[in-house]
Amino acid sequence: MALLAITPATGVQRIAFVCPPGAPLQQLRDMLFSEVISRNNNVLVVAPEFSSADVRALDELGVEHDVFTADGSGLKLFADWKAIGGLKETLIDWEPDVVIAYGAKIMVYGALAAKGAHAERIVLIVDGLPEHRFSGALGADEMPAWRYGQALRTADEAVFHNRDDLALLKKLGLVPHVLPVAVVPGAGVDLDGQAVLPLPALGHGLVFLMIASLERRRGVLEYCAAAKAVRQRAPSSRFLLASLPAEGAAPVTCAELAQFADVEYLGVAADHPGALGECHVFVYPSCVGGIPQPVLQAMAAGRPILTTNIPGCRDTVDERVNGCLVAPRDAEALAEALESYLKRPDLIPAMARASRAKAERFCTAGSVKRSMMEVLRLE
Repeated sequence: MALLAITPATGVQRIAFVCPPGAPLQQLRDMLFSEVISRNNNVLVVAPEFSSADVRALDELGVEHDVFTADGSGLKLFADWKAIGGLKETLIDWEPDVVIAYGAKIMVYGALAAKGAHAERIVLIVDGLPEHRFSGALGADEMPAWRYGQALRTADEAVFHNRDDLALLKKLGLVPHVLPVAVVPGAGVDLDGQAVLPLPALGHGLVFLMIASLERRRGVLEYCAAAKAVRQRAPSSRFLLASLPAEGAAPVTCAELAQFADVEYLGVAADHPGALGECHVFVYPSCVGGIPQPVLQAMAAGRPILTTNIPGCRDTVDERVNGCLVAPRDAEALAEALESYLKRPDLIPAMARASRAKAERFCTAGSVKRSMMEVLRLE
């Protein structure tokens, strides 16, 4: 659907966001859309698809939205350029002043389409590099290193969610020396809206919770396997799993989840505080980096964090202060870490307080929004 360009009033900018569907879109919506619109700017969001809930939320904010379709058949390079061409047509029709592109493959598409549409300013948000960090096989939705370099050469500024990703791309020579860069810890979390939640009583067995999109690279199956192993030795422990909207190319099916009776599947996590209030420890054994929003919310709620020692995720944990780190794709190591909480439940309250304190230092929504407004030159 072609969108009609509207001549903006003096001082009003037309800002287009190109992003993946699901959780990344929700993070951008929570982090930026209201802030940008409150400054009397016009906003367009372009994504491969929108859920009905996304459409309602965007309509309520007064955000325009459009879709682009990538043809998955035939040669991958041809499919990529077809997607970029469709995006470029949308951007030419809408005539944005600024294009913000986010999210691995979609970021690359958005950057190249914005260049072709002659956008005045292109800002990239770099989050979650390929799992093997360009040293192994790529997943179907992962881009090779040279594509990141191609995108970064089009940009006027780039935002990274962690310093490890920035350091790697610099080491590979993919970040132009003249490109301004900023490091912003994810989308942040609203500490006023997320109160510290009281811990459940510790005397009736510990409750662990994972909230993530149901895809393999988020470590869902490792969590289920670890839960099965731990419950054989600690049957009073409980393992909860709530899902976020899917965003990856390797989903975990309901049939696979059904094989793990030791995990209580709560469905889609419409009520994060409600789920967090039931648990003692939050678990996020992801294989891909970035600063995970569910982890930030768990920190703000005052929950110890068990996550993986990979870029982004490791930034959320001070080892054995507010949680612990394990290797990715290692269900046995994850089970051992889970059992460490069962052995010393008396340490959980102190870890819970440390998580909230780290959130207050590290990832407030206010500080993230201020940083992003500076990048977008909307302060």
